[in-house]
Amino acid sequence: MSIELLCSTGTLVGRANGFNHMLVAEYHTQIEAEAFELMMLEAFYEKLTTVARDLTRANVDIRTIHFEKDITALLGLRGEEARGEGLRRFSLNAEMGKSVGAKKAVFHLWDGRFSPEQIENVIALLDTLYEICEKNGLELVVENVPARKPSPYENVAEIARRYPKSRFTFDTRHCHFMGQIDTFFESPLWHDRIGHLHVSDYNGKTVPEMWGVTRPILHPGEGIIDFDALFEKMPPCGAETLTLESPVIGADGTLDIEKLNKTLRYLASKMKNL
Repeated sequence: MSIELLCSTGTLVGRANGFNHMLVAEYHTQIEAEAFELMMLEAFYEKLTTVARDLTRANVDIRTIHFEKDITALLGLRGEEARGEGLRRFSLNAEMGKSVGAKKAVFHLWDGRFSPEQIENVIALLDTLYEICEKNGLELVVENVPARKPSPYENVAEIARRYPKSRFTFDTRHCHFMGQIDTFFESPLWHDRIGHLHVSDYNGKTVPEMWGVTRPILHPGEGIIDFDALFEKMPPCGAETLTLESPVIGADGTLDIEKLNKTLRYLASKMKNL
């Protein structure tokens, strides 16, 4: 089975260019990916209908949506009222995914701040989260983001045990930071339960006082991950899609499309053997 090569809209849209979603509409035909993953941003909430309309009118092919990352803290770290707001935003993200034609929803269910009890609490919300996604035609693929205890793999394995049909997103940067690449590759979950792949690199550092937040997000070959070796030993899995997450946004907001396409061509060459 071939894996489709996607490009995250987060490679093009960021703070430096005012979170301008129209850059995706403008440049998408120049980008050497088969389709896109829509990165939901907090800045989009005030214009959800406009963003969906503009991307649809421009015929941007969106296969996957990455839910807004701050939902994670609302669901798990800030009490009952915040949890309600988190569920509201989660629903808005799911509706956005349906509006733009996405079929998968990537989500950070926890982060490095979560205690074991807090992780258990958000796992307990999965009945609701899966139901919301299903109503909007989305497959929820929880991502292996860093966690202190239990580890990302342990969390994934526990969700897989409770939800036999669940699948997950495998992120290279997160997994390398946690030292769990071999753990995932050698797991029986790898073959049947990985539904989506994320690719990016990093320099080994995290944001000060933000454990597990690996920044800056680099392109393969710019950081400490040996991607030639990683792809060489990566076993076949059931993922239908792979997304490049590495941005090409300059400090002045300009975009380096040539660099983006160079990385996409590299990934395309490696994916031939997956």
